[in-house]
Amino acid sequence: MDGISNVTAGAAKGVISKGRRTANRILDVAEELFARKGYGATSLRDIASQVGLQQPGLYKHFSGKEDLYRQVYERALKPMIDLMDEILMRPNSDFSDLTDHITDLLAAHPNIARLLIRAAISSDSEPDPVGLDWLHRMIGYGRKMNEKAGLPSSEEALGVQIVAIFNMLFGFFWASPLLESLSGRKATAPQAMAIQRDLLRTFVRSLDQTSAPVLPHPTLAR
Repeated sequence: MDGISNVTAGAAKGVISKGRRTANRILDVAEELFARKGYGATSLRDIASQVGLQQPGLYKHFSGKEDLYRQVYERALKPMIDLMDEILMRPNSDFSDLTDHITDLLAAHPNIARLLIRAAISSDSEPDPVGLDWLHRMIGYGRKMNEKAGLPSSEEALGVQIVAIFNMLFGFFWASPLLESLSGRKATAPQAMAIQRDLLRTFVRSLDQTSAPVLPHPTLAR
């Protein structure tokens, strides 16, 4: 009973188990390597080595490379999907805090921006079905946001707006090395994040003149 009580107390306090900490470390390293090198060029041996494990140790947490890749996306983007579901359930169409929250979520996983851009430009001969699936889900949410706001756009206008917002949201983190060289600050520094939030709010407000705010997706509607 004491053991069960200790586990319960630890969970209530938000204590993360050693296994969960190791899994998170694996995900952190995998996210960075997949983003930098691509899925095909990243091996489980590379990931295990950087984490400080033997490769078989990865299988205690993930069934294989594809499972690990999927969970990298899931960990970073599922909170964004949950946020959009919550906003769509609101009785009004106020999206004023959406880009702020998405920016904060991306700041927790800045390498996911590079992964999504890799997926967006993946070729037919070497597609990224996992990344493209997430991007297509986002475009679906963008359409739902437009419908909820009652401000329909033409397919052409919607596509251009989506590309613009994608570039502003994800390009900010993808281009973080450039930002650091220009300003001397990381993209996740409080000053840089505050400027990014203000720019996004201003841009989204400008879209209200012709259509509703839409969510990021790097390709035009097909």
